[in-house]
Amino acid sequence: MTENMIEPKADAQGEKLDTILSILSKVVARVDEMEKNLPAPPLVTATDKKAKKDEDEAKCDEEEEMKAKSDEDEEEAKDDAEGSNPVVHGKAGEIKPDEEEAKMDEDEEAMKADEEEAMYADAQAKADSVMAAFGKSASRPLKGENLLAYRKRLLRGLQAYSDAYKDINLASIKDAKLLGLAEKQIFADAFAAAKSPSMFAADQLIEINEKDRAGRTITKFKGAMSAWLDDFKVPALRVKEFHLSNNKR
Repeated sequence: MTENMIEPKADAQGEKLDTILSILSKVVARVDEMEKNLPAPPLVTATDKKAKKDEDEAKCDEEEEMKAKSDEDEEEAKDDAEGSNPVVHGKAGEIKPDEEEAKMDEDEEAMKADEEEAMYADAQAKADSVMAAFGKSASRPLKGENLLAYRKRLLRGLQAYSDAYKDINLASIKDAKLLGLAEKQIFADAFAAAKSPSMFAADQLIEINEKDRAGRTITKFKGAMSAWLDDFKVPALRVKEFHLSNNKR
């Protein structure tokens, strides 16, 4: 290749380079012109910086709180899946009731206990009012004895005075209402028998304590008068002979 052929090619490449540089200079100038027309950045004061810092800290605290709540929920779900802590919730994994629920349960149990105690006292008072006519008193309920069993035991002490129920097995009565009917009849028959003079032996005297409307105790005695009067009687005497002053002895 000769020198005459190389020189024109070099000139052509130089012209292209000049053209590219010229275009680039125009682009740079255009960009500089655009930057001059852009608005100035806002002025950030110290108050703005503090507000931004407070906002960032509040956002950070909120994120930490949410994370802690999430960890707590996850731990509770894990406890429910594995079984409750017996130290916190009681035995056998049972959930320990809060104080309000526990207090309501205690109040309900106390009310139930009071009602049950009142029913025991009522049964005893009914039987005692009849047994008093025989000089006896109704016994108290035994430990662990339920109300139905207690009423049956009291009736057995008076059952023999009732012709309708003296041969009935009271233990076979399972219904409280049926027992109530038997109770009413046995009490009535026993009270009527207590007023009959033939119920007491000739030498028997029974002390009966009753309450009047004022709550005072009145003591009465029922039975044969000879039961106490015989102790004050003088033994019978019989005359065998008379000794007179004009008769010889």
